[in-house]
Amino acid sequence: MGTGSYLPRAKARRLLEQRGNTTLAKDRFKVIDMYFSIWTNQYPYQLVNYLTPLDQKNGWSTEVVNDHWSIVFRNMLDAADRLYTALLTNFEETNKDPFAREEEEPYVSDRHTRSPCHNDKCLFMTSLDPFPDPKEVVFKGDLQTIDEQNAKFMELDYPTTEFWRTFAYVHAVDNDPLTCWNSFKVPKIGDSFGLRFVKPTALQRLTVVSSKSLTVLEGQMTVLASDMHGVHWTTCQHTVRYPFAHTMTLDFVCPSGPSLPQGLLHQIKVQLEADLEKSLEICGMDAGGMVL
Repeated sequence: MGTGSYLPRAKARRLLEQRGNTTLAKDRFKVIDMYFSIWTNQYPYQLVNYLTPLDQKNGWSTEVVNDHWSIVFRNMLDAADRLYTALLTNFEETNKDPFAREEEEPYVSDRHTRSPCHNDKCLFMTSLDPFPDPKEVVFKGDLQTIDEQNAKFMELDYPTTEFWRTFAYVHAVDNDPLTCWNSFKVPKIGDSFGLRFVKPTALQRLTVVSSKSLTVLEGQMTVLASDMHGVHWTTCQHTVRYPFAHTMTLDFVCPSGPSLPQGLLHQIKVQLEADLEKSLEICGMDAGGMVL
């Protein structure tokens, strides 16, 4: 919410119900976005994009405060404490539990949509996630501060801030060949990358540009297409050529079917059929003449 996120109306209504069940003071309304994020009791789903900075001094509001992060962390702890207390309450009698208790779909492992393309006509997709599974951190109820919680995550195999700033998902489709996305982890069989289009598209060629040689992918991949739902995937017949070692062009034909009416597709992906030895890097793509 604090960065212009969209949310379903139902969750906004649920926030009002949650506020009533936790007796949240009116002064907390100024930071209600922090409470909303935690009270969803879900893993956040954030697409990576270049954010336009707000007209604020040093990235914060102009209100005179010595330590902004202490205020943020205090509100986060308060929201988490109120959530924990609410989850201990039994709402079975009223059947009106304002707090979610089950993980929503798509699950974290199924969230392959990563970043909008620079022209907002497509989305970059990949199964490759540089961050550790949040479930790998086991809490014993002994943490007293947010810093202690962050330290638990940083003990895992986590990309540095500099790495993420340089190789974030958005750099694969930002129309800048000098910036690149790097998978961080070494791709395994079954991993994939591709595009999801806003409108059904007649696509027969996809060019991928990297700063590294892409010839290692020859004979090690399958091209798949699907409709907007991405439930059923159709295997496309493809040929591959390399104008340069770091440039790979895929020419493919996808048969029409229930998921691809008239051969139009909403999603296209390249799926690996073997493990790679090094991380994957993509600096740009050309989808049938649409340069990304």
